[in-house]
Amino acid sequence: MNWYNDEELWQVFYDCMFDEESFKLAEQQVTQVLALVEHKVDAVLDLACGPGRHCLSFAKMGMKVIGVDSSEFLLRKAKEKSDQQKLRVTFVHDNMLDYVSERKVDLIVNMFNSFGYFDTQEENQQLINNVFANLSETGTLIIDTVGKETLARTIEPVHLTEYENGDLRIERPLLIDDMQVFSNEWIYISGEKVYRKNYQHFVYTPMELKTMCFQAGFNEVDVYGSLDAEPYDLESERLVIVAKKY
Repeated sequence: MNWYNDEELWQVFYDCMFDEESFKLAEQQVTQVLALVEHKVDAVLDLACGPGRHCLSFAKMGMKVIGVDSSEFLLRKAKEKSDQQKLRVTFVHDNMLDYVSERKVDLIVNMFNSFGYFDTQEENQQLINNVFANLSETGTLIIDTVGKETLARTIEPVHLTEYENGDLRIERPLLIDDMQVFSNEWIYISGEKVYRKNYQHFVYTPMELKTMCFQAGFNEVDVYGSLDAEPYDLESERLVIVAKKY
């Protein structure tokens, strides 16, 4: 089983990753994302949408929104949120590598370090190829992730987070396989219960991601160090790819 299909992982660590502040942040990020797009956006596809943070924000702006994720637990959370807010979002339980949109969309987003999940470089390339095919004739892909350079600069052998309720999360991150793969072990201690989970995904430099986008057929690819379109450099905390089809 691939790590991202482990429903217990999302259940145990949900509050760590998706607190209410993260939903408020998503509203700001959606505004930033749209500022990076140079054409009208009516329909949006969020690949690896998780609990729908960005889907909800796009829907509030009156757009047609599709959110795809392989976790039934996260999609259930997303549906609960959209129902509470009376928002129309189509949530699809599917592997983002396999998903084919019935209608072309104007914008596809992949947020929150959700790229590089698959076991081979060829599969990760195929995902970008599929994105290109799912976009309208004038469409944009935006990937929000962390660059290999940033990880190499900031990675800590062990990192501890203590929450207000006394719970502890221990992280043990590594760059492995010739620094192609980010591997992390999360240990969560809640009272007398201890949960141990591992995940890993490919990480990329800007040039590697640009090459993959051009190989898929994109005409232009911009690289930024934030969703505010700041230059990408050694101080950047994010790696934002804006790939344009026209």
